[in-house]
Amino acid sequence: MALAAPNLVAAQPREPLDYALDSVMDWRTGERWEFGISWMALGCSPAEGRSGPGCDPADDIGLPKSFIGGGPIWGEATPFAVYGTFACKSVGFTFDEAQRIATAQLEAREIQRVEQAFWSGDLGSQPNLQKYDGTTSVILGGAAQPLDLGIGYLEYQIATQYGSQGVIHMTRGMALMALGRELLVTEGDRLYTRLGTPVVAGTGYSGEGPTGQPATEYAQSWAFATPAMFGYRGEIVTGSAEPGDLLDRTNNDLYALAERMYLLAFDPCGIAAVLLDATHCGSGGGGGGVAATYGDGG
Repeated sequence: MALAAPNLVAAQPREPLDYALDSVMDWRTGERWEFGISWMALGCSPAEGRSGPGCDPADDIGLPKSFIGGGPIWGEATPFAVYGTFACKSVGFTFDEAQRIATAQLEAREIQRVEQAFWSGDLGSQPNLQKYDGTTSVILGGAAQPLDLGIGYLEYQIATQYGSQGVIHMTRGMALMALGRELLVTEGDRLYTRLGTPVVAGTGYSGEGPTGQPATEYAQSWAFATPAMFGYRGEIVTGSAEPGDLLDRTNNDLYALAERMYLLAFDPCGIAAVLLDATHCGSGGGGGGVAATYGDGG
């Protein structure tokens, strides 16, 4: 007895993951950014101070006033592209269907690829977390830190090196464990520390350290802190305006491409990284578990 072919039905729609990198981004549009950007930022140095006036100027604290580090600094960032593809025999597919599938594949997975590029620098864009480009010095510490202390280190680095609202970046697994210990909170589609610092729980974040070193122990992962982020995201472009250009007539293979350019940036006030250990919580864990990369401080 002949059996009917399986019925073709629609796939389950893809839903974006919460707390991803785009949750902290207000994408800018317009301007000319596709070949990179530069901008003038406030300096990274803290404000100075002096004592109140006294009878003898020689007794005043903080005089003469210092102008070191008081000027603006310049930031730079370069773009990269992510893309989705379709490749299949042309039988049963139209050019429009192939393009729709390539575009859907890009839209479903592009933020993960953007996160990977930002964490690892594997697409050569600057800035990124592992190959931070600038006038920098690197301080590497020793032991991994319990979750609460490690997040506290990152909060401290943001406060002292940047002095404004920054961003903390960690893997989704580490973020889940921090949520379970009430070190993080959710608000709508955003994730925050208890102090209100935005947190990105990135699917594309590998958990590797600032020089690419892996976390070798169970339930350990690196996390980073950066200044506040901004960026640009282009429109989706296709591989060709002529559908037939992407048909391999020799093998009857049909191709489609959907691509989008991105640029991620933050003021050059440095980044910080700490190796988190989710098996412990509370004081302890050894000193100096922070690896920090600092900018020139303006």
